[in-house]
Amino acid sequence: MENLPMSFKTMFRRSGIVYKRNFSRLFLPLLLFQLVLLVPLMFFTMPGTVSVARSLLLTLSRAGRSGLSSIGAMLSVVAGVAVFVSPLMVSNVVYVIHSDYIGRTVTFREAAAHARRRYGGMLRSYFAAIALLALPVAGIVLAIIAIVLPGGVPVSVLSAGQLAGIVVLALAALLLFFGIVFLPYTVAVEGKHGFAAVLSSYRYAFLGNFWSNFTRVLSAAVIVGLAGMLVNWLSRLPFRELYDLYLADPMLALQDPLMIFVILLALAAIVVGTFVFPFWYAFTYHTYRNAKWEYERKKGA
Repeated sequence: MENLPMSFKTMFRRSGIVYKRNFSRLFLPLLLFQLVLLVPLMFFTMPGTVSVARSLLLTLSRAGRSGLSSIGAMLSVVAGVAVFVSPLMVSNVVYVIHSDYIGRTVTFREAAAHARRRYGGMLRSYFAAIALLALPVAGIVLAIIAIVLPGGVPVSVLSAGQLAGIVVLALAALLLFFGIVFLPYTVAVEGKHGFAAVLSSYRYAFLGNFWSNFTRVLSAAVIVGLAGMLVNWLSRLPFRELYDLYLADPMLALQDPLMIFVILLALAAIVVGTFVFPFWYAFTYHTYRNAKWEYERKKGA
């Protein structure tokens, strides 16, 4: 166990050690979840598994009214998987990292058993977070739309004031989501659930040395994001012309025998991209330990 508070350098080093020591116990649950979540999308956004958001928007823009219903059904399934399956994965991974932190080595079976015990609490906490964030986030989105599309007409060039408004609103949304960054740990480690777990996450994030927490979480997010972008770019590079053809004429592109390699690369991208996620959980876990220590120190002062 590390002495608290930890410096950024110490936290980064310890996260790497935890990852190395528990690689299979962290990587395999994350990979299984990624495959369950993303592979179904390939049927509708192919070959966009490595760039889901962009390909999904393009797919929706091409779909007719009948196609939208099937896409909506698939997205509902994917959203259901994200909400109802991820608590098992998250609790599993967090338990492995926490056990390492306190000097224990756990087996797959022990981690899975812990995940099952925490499933209900994690799920209730998810819905509590959704209940708290749904209205303010919807309000922010509507406000941004009102700025960008006044009267339903797109603004070709935004003014400085409009850009400033969008930036402020986006920052507000970012802070709202930042507040729940420690939610997996308040549930899986502390055994809290529901609104109590969400509020504890907010207290640690904002009252336990906010700037330190924010910059460290942001640094981890940048590392994970850049790694994902690199994997995305590399996976598309060998067949860039085929990707472009697919975006212009999907049926013609699917007749090309090389599409099998595009599919294989998309699957490989999921596997390779998953390598970075254990670092995210290890690093944010150590950030949580720091944040909790800082909050309790200030509270006791």
